[in-house]
Amino acid sequence: MPKLNVEIFKRYFKHLWIWMLRNDVFIFLVFVAIATLFWWGRAMSSPRETTISLPITYTDIPSQVVFTQSLPSHIDVTLRDNGKLLRYIKHTSPSIVIDLANRLNDEEGVLILSSDVLRPKIQDILPGSTIIQQIRPESIEAAYQHQNSKVVPIQLQASWTLKNQYQLSCPPAVTPAEIEIYGAQNDIEAIDYILTDSIVVYALNDTLQKKIPLRIPRNIRSNIQDVEVTFIAEQFTDKSFTIPIRIENAPKNEIIHLFPQEVTITVRVGISNFANVKSEQFQAVCQYPTQPVSTLPIKIMHNNSYITQMRTSIRDVEYIIER
Repeated sequence: MPKLNVEIFKRYFKHLWIWMLRNDVFIFLVFVAIATLFWWGRAMSSPRETTISLPITYTDIPSQVVFTQSLPSHIDVTLRDNGKLLRYIKHTSPSIVIDLANRLNDEEGVLILSSDVLRPKIQDILPGSTIIQQIRPESIEAAYQHQNSKVVPIQLQASWTLKNQYQLSCPPAVTPAEIEIYGAQNDIEAIDYILTDSIVVYALNDTLQKKIPLRIPRNIRSNIQDVEVTFIAEQFTDKSFTIPIRIENAPKNEIIHLFPQEVTITVRVGISNFANVKSEQFQAVCQYPTQPVSTLPIKIMHNNSYITQMRTSIRDVEYIIER
């Protein structure tokens, strides 16, 4: 059935084509198409007027400035030029760039951008032949004020899991670690830190960087809207060493014997920092007893930042005081 329908369509089209040629219909349609194209070309080349909504970009707004009235994001401009150029302008929608760096110096006031300011800025982005007929609105006005500022730390909200035999080689790093916020004095005084959005990272086994949005309160403003968090995971191993136990604050006329006299320490460290963990960086200390006790607790002191876990073979020692 589908093949039969195709054959019928071919025969119908063939008869229609022969009929059009015999009756000069085809030639008539060609002339109509040519005339239409000629008319369209003349229409597009002749001067015309049209209204186009152009976007506005405001640059160099000082960080401490807050507008209490919103600035318009677009302005309607009536332009005169040939149709082709007007179509091009409407299609590309070039942005009007207005630099506000030296217009917001007062503590508070009203920003006024008159037509004398707007027209040259608009003309800069238009072809030289395009004439600006009208601007709506003719001027831009918006009240503003300078607000107080404060630098506060970023507080990361994150949880993570690690692959077996992996650990974080350092706490997650937040960049930047602090930001400057702006707002009314009472509002910024109540803020001690800015939170990130909550994130969960699973099965870490390498370096991972993520951008995380900040939770900035509605009445607070900041130029920074997100931070980068870096997780560095690496394989770990254990390292053990034995060090002597010493007594502190013992009287000079007394000798204290400890049992045992040494303790074995086992630490967990990333493979890349294995060589940076040394026994001489650790001390095992017991304090001289001010009251009679059966054992003395051992305190391990060190200044090594590479270890993440530590355990000892014993927690306390027995002792004998010899006077």
